[in-house]
Amino acid sequence: EFAVLDCNDFAAHAPLLEQAEQALGGLDVALIAHGTLPDQQQVQDSVELSQLELRTNGLSVIALCTLLAPRFERRRAGAIAVISSVAGDRGRASNYVYGAAKAMVSTYLSGLRQRLLRSGVQVLTIKPGFVDTPMTSQFKKGALWASADAVAGGIVKALDRRDTVVYLPGFWRLI
Repeated sequence: EFAVLDCNDFAAHAPLLEQAEQALGGLDVALIAHGTLPDQQQVQDSVELSQLELRTNGLSVIALCTLLAPRFERRRAGAIAVISSVAGDRGRASNYVYGAAKAMVSTYLSGLRQRLLRSGVQVLTIKPGFVDTPMTSQFKKGALWASADAVAGGIVKALDRRDTVVYLPGFWRLI
């Protein structure tokens, strides 16, 4: 099964989750893995573009988690896994609007994790570094880059271990 969602259409979130639960017979794991990597010069010069990027990379993720959390909490099981970014750990001149959105997501997930801990629901914050995906296709690749498959494998391992935060690859925790 599949469905298409414009993540900035918040009114479409709940119907999509209902559709997913019906099609799959319930939800055990929700992986939120969407976003855009804006041109920093454009977003720093435009209030409208900055707001759009914060909405896409931050608020839409929080909106989905807000709808998912009570579903898992009622069942007292499951996992919410969200791709944030190492860019949210500290501001960098080259991508601080994107980083601010990811910092918002990571902080939100930290609080959500505390809330859901008593109900047995895992909340996993995934902080990849550079990943070779269509979003980063124009960047020159180097030693710090990971493949999407390697990051996906790391996510599965982190879910299996019931981790709370994972840096992928792991050396990004040190950086």
